[in-house]
Amino acid sequence: MTKPDETVDMYKAVFENTGTGTIIIDHDMTILYANATFEAMTGFSRAEIENRMKWSQFVASEDLDRMQSYHYGRRIPGSSVPTEYECRIHDKARNLHYIYMKVGMIPGSVRSIASFMDITERKRAEKSLRESEATLSAIVETFVGFIYITTADKRLSFMNRTLMESRGDNREGKPCHSVVFGLDAPCPWCEDDEVFKGRTVKRETRSPLDDRWYLSVRTPITGPDGTVDRVQSILLDITDRKITEEAIAESAEHLKNENMRLRHSISERYKFGEIIGKSRVMQEVYELILKAAATNAHVIITGESGTGKELVARAIHDLSERRNHPFVPVNCGAISETLSESEFFGYKKGAFTGANTDKKGFLDLADNGTIFLDEIGEISLAMQVKLLRAIEGSGYTPVGGDLVRKPNIRIIAATNRNIRDMVKKGMMREDFYYRVHIIPIALPPLRERKEDLPLLIDHFLDRFAPEGDRPPVTGSMIENFNRYSWPGNVRELQNVLNRYVTLKTLDVMDTGTCAPRNLEMEAPKPPETGRSLVEVVEAYEKQAILDALEQTRWHKIKAAERLGIHRKTLFTKMRKYGVK
Repeated sequence: MTKPDETVDMYKAVFENTGTGTIIIDHDMTILYANATFEAMTGFSRAEIENRMKWSQFVASEDLDRMQSYHYGRRIPGSSVPTEYECRIHDKARNLHYIYMKVGMIPGSVRSIASFMDITERKRAEKSLRESEATLSAIVETFVGFIYITTADKRLSFMNRTLMESRGDNREGKPCHSVVFGLDAPCPWCEDDEVFKGRTVKRETRSPLDDRWYLSVRTPITGPDGTVDRVQSILLDITDRKITEEAIAESAEHLKNENMRLRHSISERYKFGEIIGKSRVMQEVYELILKAAATNAHVIITGESGTGKELVARAIHDLSERRNHPFVPVNCGAISETLSESEFFGYKKGAFTGANTDKKGFLDLADNGTIFLDEIGEISLAMQVKLLRAIEGSGYTPVGGDLVRKPNIRIIAATNRNIRDMVKKGMMREDFYYRVHIIPIALPPLRERKEDLPLLIDHFLDRFAPEGDRPPVTGSMIENFNRYSWPGNVRELQNVLNRYVTLKTLDVMDTGTCAPRNLEMEAPKPPETGRSLVEVVEAYEKQAILDALEQTRWHKIKAAERLGIHRKTLFTKMRKYGVK
């Protein structure tokens, strides 16, 4: 039989080792006993608690009235006060704890025993979960796209508000293909097999129900056993984006076709703007013009005098985005060094004697447009420094002014000199050279593209001769045109033909004697009836090639030299005329 002292010891052991905070409360809420767990939970020692503190001192003010009603109510016989409930208590540091407590009366007394379990972390987790669910619900319900969840048999188990408003009331349990896309059978593009394997699938779909484009993102949802049992689908209307993309694609295709058409037309035509020529070397020049016109990079055009450098510069400007702004040609060789700064940068009234009004310089005039610096090699080194500073963004100041101007200009430069040699000899600054030498275009001399002579002759005769008063061009004259080296290039040809139309005399200046040399070997005869000038020229050109080959015993390189053309040009013409 257990002795009373042993029984007391046993109850004390249970009291101490119950694993929960436990206290015995007297009828006036005084705490008579507290175990070690309650000490740890509250931060107070037993000496501070037992017979000194009341249970009400620990309860949070928001729960105090309820706790007091429970305390006194359970001491009334027949009351229905709960024995298990939650409340909040403060520890010694005034930290708030959520507790789950069980309370019971000690038989035969007015005392109660209460045990506590700290559920603060669980409460925080529940609160966080509720907040997350509220946030997620708000996102889902206000999402501008459609969100829905389907089961393995393709039936809706959830629809967000946007989808319900678009497709009608909640239709959970209905087939998704019927509600979302208005189809009688599962969508042909459906990829449920992939999703149920755990993969997220994205695709762009055009709905047959409203003929709009949607971005579909389908994500697997796993069940408690870790297997995929549902699919979440998000549909975002991307119709506006698709329309834009299609418009861009159509525009790109149009530009591509237009570019192809332009390039094809260039290869088939004999002119590009005011530039005449169908030869291979000129086709290469046309190609470079197109590339240069597509950018804002500076261009330098090289070539002998009379090859058409300004025509090329104007063609680039006219095809570029700057076409609606000024094209300002500048003959650098005609500007004296003393006036170069005022010519390029302008001057203010009173800057020097004779400056009676403000005057804009070339850079001002070319702002937002193109400045063409013809014979750039004639610019002095001192002026190169100032121009370099202006075009690199530091700007310039007009003579006599104090306001810095920063023009937006594109430079197209030209020269008939070997500009690299000028840099080596110190006649041009290297930094200035590299600033303007970005896109180089080299124009061939006329002697290297004599296959363009018939076209050039026809063009200039049309320009200079009044209608019906065009002088004839004989085969012998064409042969002599082909034999001549044309040191003055297209400009010389233009002047010769202008003189021919005006004076009926066909001659060129012999550079050896500085005297005219006649190109007419025989009296001009009209071409055969029904034959165009080009046909006549081609016939004589073929015969000239045959004669040169006969005279050189079909040594093609020597024949090309005799004709004054490049050997590749001779090979091209031989193929053209079937000469073998």
